[in-house]
Amino acid sequence: MEQLIARGYAGTTTVAVQQAAGVSRGALLHHFPTRNDLLSAVIRRLLEMHEAAAREALASAPRDADRVARAIAALSTVVRRPAFVAQMDLWTAARTDPDLARVVSREERRAGSDLARVVDHLFGRPLTEHPRYRAVAGLTVQILRGLALTDVLRGDAETAQRALDDWTDMVHDLLAPWEDPQ
Repeated sequence: MEQLIARGYAGTTTVAVQQAAGVSRGALLHHFPTRNDLLSAVIRRLLEMHEAAAREALASAPRDADRVARAIAALSTVVRRPAFVAQMDLWTAARTDPDLARVVSREERRAGSDLARVVDHLFGRPLTEHPRYRAVAGLTVQILRGLALTDVLRGDAETAQRALDDWTDMVHDLLAPWEDPQ
């Protein structure tokens, strides 16, 4: 995972991982017979890290912020982490690597329900009961992924924050009847 974060997909070879881990080639191949087996385990670990980071960000968010703002800010924190950027690198590489695409797709499908559970936890009840909530949650994830990619390319935090503020306002409008007064 550290190799993927530091070197990207192209630089994360089994030899580089073996050397960084200080293990023999045989030991690495015993646990991860192929590069895709290794990357599958890395993706699972990255997804666990994202979940932990989201919960941590929510816990450390100012209590005076409303639930929508806290949830979106927590998710935004996750997509700005180097581990998320590394995951995006795998998605990009999967576009032209059918074997990697199968691995990434499989792991992302596995993680789908976990992601929904985390997002639901961040928004919390009663917002999750709103008829528009599923659409809002899905769009929030997609918008944040897009902003993360844009941030890699442009590094314009101010524009990204304005977009997040605008989206937060729109979510308030969409979910207004179900929001807490807090």
